Amino acid sequence: MTDRVTVYILRTLLVLTAIGLLIAVAAHLAGGHVPAAAFVAAYLVWLLSEVRISVGTPTQSPAETRTLVPYAIARVTTAITAAYSAPAVPDKFGIVLVGVFVAGVALRAWAIHEFGVQYSHRVVRISEGGLISSGPYRVLRHPAYAGMVLANIGFAGYFASPGSIAGLTLLVAAVLWRIRIEEDILTESPQYRAFANTRCRIVPGVW
Repeated sequence: MTDRVTVYILRTLLVLTAIGLLIAVAAHLAGGHVPAAAFVAAYLVWLLSEVRISVGTPTQSPAETRTLVPYAIARVTTAITAAYSAPAVPDKFGIVLVGVFVAGVALRAWAIHEFGVQYSHRVVRISEGGLISSGPYRVLRHPAYAGMVLANIGFAGYFASPGSIAGLTLLVAAVLWRIRIEEDILTESPQYRAFANTRCRIVPGVW
């Protein structure tokens, strides 16, 4: 799949997902579920905040693109199946899950900020002096993926349903697949191998 086709698919997915989430917000409001509508709206804002990264062109040539579309589809599936489910937890526990979502979004935003314009959803090789080891990268190899998983756990947990749990499972599998493929490429760099030896991938002290 060429990068041009990949970008076209990502843009189409983005538009359809944004429309789908907007309709879900309206549906929750019509049903009197204002907190649920606000949560879906927050997910939509998060999605749109990464538009430049999602459909932009990386500053370096991508080393691989085959994992990007399945990863995007898994995220969209999680978001849409959850957004069209009814809230499944008591209000007090719902607040905890909203906190998990916010923590995941904040961790991901922090990781992206540390990279600056270098950050891309594509897998790219490390340029000379391009290894980032500040911020959350002091502790994790892939804090942006950790934030993605954490935020979606909060979102899918709030709207827990067979569909949202299946979507979340698919997303976690896609993230683990991307990490494996990405590290096969990144470990070509001695710099990255030294970096990886002192950090877990997405869960501190575990993996």
